[in-house]
Amino acid sequence: MLKNVLTGLAVWALLFAFQAFAFSSQAKTYLDNVLDLLEKYYVRSDTIPWLELRQKAYQLAANAQRPSDTYLAIEQVLAEIGEGHMYFIPAAQGGSGGEARTVYGGGLEVRRGGSTIVRLAPGSPAEKAGLEIGDLIEKVNGRPFMLPEELLSHQHGQTLELSVYRARTEQRIVVRLSLTEPPKPARPTARLIGQKFGYLDLPHHSLADSRQMDYAGLAQQAIRTVDAQRPCGWVVDLRNNAGGLFYPMLLGVGPLLGEGLVGGLVGPNSREQWFYREGKVLLRSGDTTQVMVQLNQPYRLRTANSPVAVLLGPQTTSAGEALVIAFRGRPHTRFFGEPSYGFTTALRGFSLPDGAWIAIATAFFADREGNPYDQQIEPDELLFTDWGFFQSERDEVLQGALAWLQNQPGCRNTRP
Repeated sequence: MLKNVLTGLAVWALLFAFQAFAFSSQAKTYLDNVLDLLEKYYVRSDTIPWLELRQKAYQLAANAQRPSDTYLAIEQVLAEIGEGHMYFIPAAQGGSGGEARTVYGGGLEVRRGGSTIVRLAPGSPAEKAGLEIGDLIEKVNGRPFMLPEELLSHQHGQTLELSVYRARTEQRIVVRLSLTEPPKPARPTARLIGQKFGYLDLPHHSLADSRQMDYAGLAQQAIRTVDAQRPCGWVVDLRNNAGGLFYPMLLGVGPLLGEGLVGGLVGPNSREQWFYREGKVLLRSGDTTQVMVQLNQPYRLRTANSPVAVLLGPQTTSAGEALVIAFRGRPHTRFFGEPSYGFTTALRGFSLPDGAWIAIATAFFADREGNPYDQQIEPDELLFTDWGFFQSERDEVLQGALAWLQNQPGCRNTRP
């Protein structure tokens, strides 16, 4: 009884506070719509004091006349909630957001928040200029390299002079990079290591257009090519996977995941399961199962349940973390590296009346047993990536994974 009285008093206080502000009805309706969406769909909604948060939002949006006048209040509400994975895109920017965590320029990719080259597009100007993975960009045209976005501030057709430190040889070199082509998305690649271990590099994937399925086909073709050389085990490297389009990535790695249930989502309003079967990714929700993506000519691994070492780290984010979780519970699988970023929630996008867009975390990623992950994913073996030696013989995470694979039953007696 007392609880009901207090709740009623809180509502009256909120209404009284609103009357003190000169909101237009249009602005209030817009702001309330956003707050209602958050309260209804946010996966941790039961931990949020919504009455207090609405009061703060109304104060910040005092005198708001148009929807755009409430944007600051919406941004502050998201900051108060503290779920870094969620975001708001004002109408002026349009679109539906993305997972841009790294920056391209001339065919090279720079690690998020740093200046280390972590990927080179085959045949790109960067590769032709002699740049290597692991190179640290120190200067661009004689000026200190401060932000990765600087690479995108130069127009195509320009030539940049990059001062680079190469940790592998402890040398400083100068490279001339011609920006003769637009940035290219990262592609999944695979190779054989030591004549016995398959290595699959799965970068992030955010092409939400007609090319989105190319990723899955390229990944399975890469697996097919290496599997023809009969590796005894596999390394799946997700250290550079900052998320994006989950279903094509899941489809691409399907041959290594194996057939059947591979994970799902657990939230207050829904429970879903993901399956990989015969070249299809299936989504089961309640009594309904639908095909999300599929390949017409999928590949099946020569040796089912081959040992797999999964590599992860702080760059492994969002859908990249969902891929890590999909390997949880797989037989003969072990995880190496550092804890993931911690965006282990599924986002659902909502279009707002003025063309703005908000992404709300509505559920946690879950493993094959239905266990939700609400924070960073911890590896089985804690090893740290030195990006200067990424993918080299001095890459401690990769070497730790290879050492484990070497001791697996299927690899002990194979050729060196």
